[in-house]
Amino acid sequence: MERFVWKRHKDIFKGIGIYHITFVVSGRQRLLGELAIDHEEPRCLPTDLGRAISHDLEEIQQYRPYVRLLAKQLMPDHIHVLLYVTEDRGISIKEIARGMRQGWRQMAATVNIDAQMASAEEYQQTPEKGMQPPLFETPFFRTLAHKGQLDAMIQYIHDNPRRAMLKIQNPNLFIMRRDTRVRGLCFTSLGNLFLLVYPDKQPVICSRSLSEQQIAAQQSDVLHQAENGCITVTATISLGERQIAKAVREAGLPLIVLLKDGFPKTGDPHEKYYKPGGVYFEACAAGRLLLLEPTAETLTLPDIQTRTEQTLRAKAEARHWNYQPIPVSSDRYRMMAANEIVKILCQ
Repeated sequence: MERFVWKRHKDIFKGIGIYHITFVVSGRQRLLGELAIDHEEPRCLPTDLGRAISHDLEEIQQYRPYVRLLAKQLMPDHIHVLLYVTEDRGISIKEIARGMRQGWRQMAATVNIDAQMASAEEYQQTPEKGMQPPLFETPFFRTLAHKGQLDAMIQYIHDNPRRAMLKIQNPNLFIMRRDTRVRGLCFTSLGNLFLLVYPDKQPVICSRSLSEQQIAAQQSDVLHQAENGCITVTATISLGERQIAKAVREAGLPLIVLLKDGFPKTGDPHEKYYKPGGVYFEACAAGRLLLLEPTAETLTLPDIQTRTEQTLRAKAEARHWNYQPIPVSSDRYRMMAANEIVKILCQ
């Protein structure tokens, strides 16, 4: 079995290692293919340009013998590529990706780009500036740091057509809404908003001091209530909360999760095409998940501050500590405030 070299820091993009790169077509134009909606085997049918780029990736070792292609997935408006750099030639993965983009731009001038692309003038040489606009935006890079990531990443890459199909079939479940208002509180949200109107909800809040047995007992009760139609709401802060949320999700039961800072900020390049990752994507596509991120204004509302301070004071008194107020900008305040919001949503 081949022994891979794993990066230990996610910000290292140079030398031997395994790299996941996402190349996105400028403007998200569907120049590379069309998604074939087939429940048995959804796939991307490539255009001439997509086919040429795919072939170029297969031949990468011919012009870069120290780079191996581990996985690739062509999509209509982007490409996922997993590369293994086997030797340190003093060249960063960003330089390698830049060369790939330049080569693909030259290909675009020689193949029959599908009529779906924007007007041909956009990709012709610009006389005024004597330059060509880029075919691909700046790529997104990620280094793989341990063995468990490799199989998961390969599966994620090859699963992209199915995930795209689910998103197309359930568009309302993947819309990020910046102004979702519930009980006087404001959130950024994504997922099934109808979960908010269910009459029965149960908060999951676990003290960090709970034993494994206590968490297991609480989990059993939560699952019983959820199986009888109760919507589970949690901020998944403590280990116990995360464990119970996972059990609810794996049981195929509905779940509302409060995120501390899970969504892209307004104006972020990821904002328009954001989707939850991994298991959250599956739950979202099935209509069993709602993600909520309280706005900064919501976290600092007078009522939230009062409730949070009362909880913190009660915790201090229970331990016979002198209560010391904490700043609303601190992580501890944000975590405690999130649990207070969970309680309000379940009232």
